[in-house]
Amino acid sequence: MFTFIGCGSAFHTKLGNNGIMAKESGQLFLIDCGSSTFHRLQSFHVLDGVKTIHVAMTHTHPDHIGSLGDLIFYSYFKMEPAFQAKVTVLAPQALLPAIKAVLKGNGVDDTHVFWQEIKDAYMYEGCGGIELVPVQVQHAENLLCFGYEINTKGNHIYYSGDANAISADVLQKLKAGQYDVFYQDTCTADYPGNVHLSLRKLIELVPEENRSVVCCMHVDEEFDLAYAKKQGFQTATDYLIS
Repeated sequence: MFTFIGCGSAFHTKLGNNGIMAKESGQLFLIDCGSSTFHRLQSFHVLDGVKTIHVAMTHTHPDHIGSLGDLIFYSYFKMEPAFQAKVTVLAPQALLPAIKAVLKGNGVDDTHVFWQEIKDAYMYEGCGGIELVPVQVQHAENLLCFGYEINTKGNHIYYSGDANAISADVLQKLKAGQYDVFYQDTCTADYPGNVHLSLRKLIELVPEENRSVVCCMHVDEEFDLAYAKKQGFQTATDYLIS
């Protein structure tokens, strides 16, 4: 379905910054492009044969946008045909101005990239068709953050982005069996005000019968993968690019 380019938290350099990808017929789709993402795309030869790139963004923390400028410039100057924009940045209507501001600070302008504002939903026609429905999530204070409901190839998927909670309506859908895969930001750290969802809280929120579709991602350095699996969850390390 989707491959993780990286599945670690901001400081988990071994697993790389969290983000997913799909590649098909010269088309590449990504969610986020963190500080380590461009390096990993190059290291694993993901960009070989790619003609167009679409990147859906969740928020502006560096581990999610840190190398997006690198990807845009590389595609513009180094990928054939040179000096033509090949990256389209997708973002919810409310988030797009912040994304543009970060990239403008990197020197990116409208000759280097295409912009696509997502209102209620957006249908990306590449990679077999990927419909994105933005879902605003709770993460860091005073920072606008989104996850996505994704429909692709007959699968209904939830992608939390960075989030320290699961909204009541999304949780209800999970319990009702409406998601085929549920990618959830999960960490070991567990303290008041944490901007990520602890594994302890995830265990409390999700009944055992619903855990098999939940995939823990954005894991921190201390995360006990074996324990998470013992509790019935999947982990993104099993879907990590190799």
